[in-house]
Amino acid sequence: MTRSPLTRYRLLVAVPLVLAASVQAGPTVHPTLKAPLQQVLHHLSQDEPEPAIQRLLALQERKNLSRYEQATLKRFLGHAHVKGHQREQAIEAFEQALALKALTTKEQHDIRYQLGQLYLAADKPQLAIAHLRDLDPARYSSAAFYLGRAQSRIGAYDDAIETAQRRMRDMAKPEPDDIYHLLELYRKAGRAEPALEWTRRALGWYPADRLYWQELARLQLQLGLSGEAAATLQAMFRQGMLENPQELDRLIELYLHLDAPSKAAELLEQAMADGQLAADDDNRQRLAAAWLQAHAWHKAETELAAIIAEQPRPAPRLFADLAFSHYKQGHWMQAVNAYQRALASGRLSDAGEAWLLFGIAAVKARDLDTAYTALQEAEAYPQQSQQATQWLEWLDHRPNGDTETATRNGEENQATLWAPAWAVKGGAARA
Repeated sequence: MTRSPLTRYRLLVAVPLVLAASVQAGPTVHPTLKAPLQQVLHHLSQDEPEPAIQRLLALQERKNLSRYEQATLKRFLGHAHVKGHQREQAIEAFEQALALKALTTKEQHDIRYQLGQLYLAADKPQLAIAHLRDLDPARYSSAAFYLGRAQSRIGAYDDAIETAQRRMRDMAKPEPDDIYHLLELYRKAGRAEPALEWTRRALGWYPADRLYWQELARLQLQLGLSGEAAATLQAMFRQGMLENPQELDRLIELYLHLDAPSKAAELLEQAMADGQLAADDDNRQRLAAAWLQAHAWHKAETELAAIIAEQPRPAPRLFADLAFSHYKQGHWMQAVNAYQRALASGRLSDAGEAWLLFGIAAVKARDLDTAYTALQEAEAYPQQSQQATQWLEWLDHRPNGDTETATRNGEENQATLWAPAWAVKGGAARA
């Protein structure tokens, strides 16, 4: 983060005061120069750099100027060019002032402080570093800020981090600009753990700053702290800080990843109701999938039935998901009907599982002809073949009229209960 134009303006406003002190304290400036320099200061204080520049150029033509006087005029000229936003001319004047080697140590350091900023603005970070690195931080409190920026520009992130930390070490409450800069350096250096610690400290100082909350969640995700990231995003949600759909989506996906599908579904449902997320088919299908993953079968059924009713040609997957929600609730005939519609197109993925559960549901609904047909179809799929054969053998050898012995134990041992692929996280079925 760069320092704001307002802050930079405040730095420049102080220039006439510094120069005025120099005019009064400079023992080697001839008395005949002091009055003209006071006029220059007046122009600078009135934001009139051009008259000041012209006056200084004329003064440089005087004969018999001492080296200190020449350097002083060059120094004033540099400041006038800064006020006039003439960066290259300012750099030239300041460098000429230093080259004369006649200024006091403090005056030289004042120039180096200005040159460091100018070279940084000119995208010459190596030269900026040369001027800024030896300045006294007690006198030039912002020098470390600019030095860190210059070090970062050349990829010396460890040096830049050390500079930034040294600047902030004695601050009871660092400024946001300093913290943002340090966090940016940590990010560029790939050092997530210390960045996480500084972000937590920043939230202690600035708990209402949304950017720190965002960075905290990002770092937690980067470090694999999914639970902490979810808690951070949830806290942001409670405070009204999740301002865009991407952040809400991230929290929803985190809940699903953390095996908290009920929270994911509730958040998604609320976000659609509040207009934060579009209540379109994609999000409604995500909601149904989350309810399925949460084993909230009735809620999944209700959502899926509404989606199917509104679509002229519902996808086979929607019917398969609806069938599964019926199946899990023991609504056998509804499951049979939904599986028939899901499989009718011949385009259903995981068709083997669908045929198997279709057959089991038909057995439970006492529709044995349909059950035989469905289970025979399931036999053609390698993963379901053994289970389907066991069911067919059971049908062939059951006592007459006995369908109730298809107990929970027999059913669940012979059939891996199928869950829709899109409702499964990490490949594990939420049966």
